[in-house]
Amino acid sequence: MARMLTPTKNGAAIADSYQQAIEVLDAELGQLDKVFQGLSEEEWAMSTKLVPLDPTLKHWTVFELAGHFDISIGLARMLMAEPKDGQPGRDRVSFFIFPRSEVAPVVYDYAYKMVEGKTPRDMPGVLHETFSKTIEEAKKTAPDHVGPGYYALMRADEFIPSRVVEAVVHGMDLTDALGRETIATPAGIAVTAAILDDLLARRTVAGRPDDLTGNDPAWVRAASGRGPHPDPRLPLIG
Repeated sequence: MARMLTPTKNGAAIADSYQQAIEVLDAELGQLDKVFQGLSEEEWAMSTKLVPLDPTLKHWTVFELAGHFDISIGLARMLMAEPKDGQPGRDRVSFFIFPRSEVAPVVYDYAYKMVEGKTPRDMPGVLHETFSKTIEEAKKTAPDHVGPGYYALMRADEFIPSRVVEAVVHGMDLTDALGRETIATPAGIAVTAAILDDLLARRTVAGRPDDLTGNDPAWVRAASGRGPHPDPRLPLIG
């Protein structure tokens, strides 16, 4: 299924694959929305298992993770807000190739800034609006729309699949913090696994470790650093 999301020269195929990507993202965000809507005060304060680049810093709580979701999904709204002239410089895979030492501290701090002046009671409404508006606006945006993709210009049909990765991987952070089973959909896992396969091929030697072949959920965890694995090529993202 994930491979169907790769644009082709056929305009209809591009439009169809873009719509599929929107549907997958919609399902992932719907699952996340349900969890955030039902959190208790104690659950909002639970610590995530994400380890900051600087080990002396404290882990995000679920509250700060919610702030990161607002940022990472909200980036799609920024991209779709106004078309930009220029050559796209990144795609769904290369979006995740960056110097972690430069980017990770900024991402860590920004989550705290996003929740400044807010309380856990505010965040379900904030996230519901961000999630719902992202899908609503994506449905009205052409797949070849070009806008700012944080690092460089990107097409909408490349950026939306990258948001599936964000939703799936950080959705694992959410459920891991809460001690719950993953809420990622099979389609979301498949899209994420395929993007991480391509990322592995671009960054190092292609090909999953043998014990992860055919096991997309385990591959996503290992490749994203959400589960330990001895392969020195992993994790690919943090």
